Amino acid sequence: MELILIRHGTTQGNLEKRFVGTLDVPLTPQGEELARKVGPTLPYVEHIYRSPLMRCRQTAQLLWPGVESTVIEELRETDFGPFEGKNHEELKDDPLYQAWIGQPGTHLNFAAMPVGETAEQVVERVSIGLGKLARDAAARGFERVGVVSHGGALMGLLSKYGRPEREYYGWMCPNCGGFRMALDPDTLELTVLEEYKG
Repeated sequence: MELILIRHGTTQGNLEKRFVGTLDVPLTPQGEELARKVGPTLPYVEHIYRSPLMRCRQTAQLLWPGVESTVIEELRETDFGPFEGKNHEELKDDPLYQAWIGQPGTHLNFAAMPVGETAEQVVERVSIGLGKLARDAAARGFERVGVVSHGGALMGLLSKYGRPEREYYGWMCPNCGGFRMALDPDTLELTVLEEYKG
């Protein structure tokens, strides 16, 4: 089975470099236009699995108009706790934020901080979502499906299952970018077949 993994289109929070995790924000007009432009370049999919958040719903509808979608709650973005909706400039003098971005010796700065979700919690959650998606798609006989999620959620998922292996930030996708992947239904490993730059 093939998965077309795509990060949602551009939001105002993306443009302002804000931590937009659980906030349910819409695409900007530029984000809508980007999705309309990218859609025709992507392969056809039989079904879409997506995050429950509005930006993913809008992106899915624009990328693959008329294709039915299923919400997978576990594909939502990281919960950034008290940093939600804020950017580095607004937080730079906050001692908790300084500790969060300054942790040495970990591939993820937010790995052990008591704010929102930890990196491990995100990976565990999106792994459950991938399992649900794989079982549902297999039961319904789909050969290629679209997956519309978020930058952090996709990095967490691919840092565990993506092949060939990359470091965490090596899986960062631009808005409306992502990967065409071959899914191994037994191991859930995802092998890169093609990369999309958005």
